[in-house]
Amino acid sequence: PLVLDVDTGIDDALALLYAAASPEAELVAVTCVAGNVPGEQVAINTLAVLELAGRGDVEVALGREQPLLRPLRTAEDTHGFADALA
Repeated sequence: PLVLDVDTGIDDALALLYAAASPEAELVAVTCVAGNVPGEQVAINTLAVLELAGRGDVEVALGREQPLLRPLRTAEDTHGFADALA
């Protein structure tokens, strides 16, 4: 069983697609945290990628929306791509 913790931008989207397609991986859940983009956008991106992969059955949970020790610095211009999947 596999649980991935992501801040779904380009790199984590690929990781999700690989895990969703792998016969060796039992992807059971994905947790989302703010990072490349704000937390809410991470969840949107994650759900869109899983839908694209035909894995709408995978549970998605939103975790921290702010880092514990420093201010959140995002890169929406590079990683905020959910609209491209729609």
